[in-house]
Amino acid sequence: MGTDVGDYVRFVLVLAAQDEHRTLAMTEKFTDAYWTGTARAVPTRARALHLLGQMLTKVGAALTPSHSQQ
Repeated sequence: MGTDVGDYVRFVLVLAAQDEHRTLAMTEKFTDAYWTGTARAVPTRARALHLLGQMLTKVGAALTPSHSQQ
């Protein structure tokens, strides 16, 4: 794994390629490394979108200044 942002970009590129096998592999890899996973029975696309949502939440939180810093 590289940097968070670099990993997120790579994940989005894999999603854009619409290769289900690569999407599943990357979803598994990132879930193991960073995130809360979904049940294995959930379709690959739904699992990938769940992971993407977690990524966007983390990025959004990093971009939003906390109230204590204002």
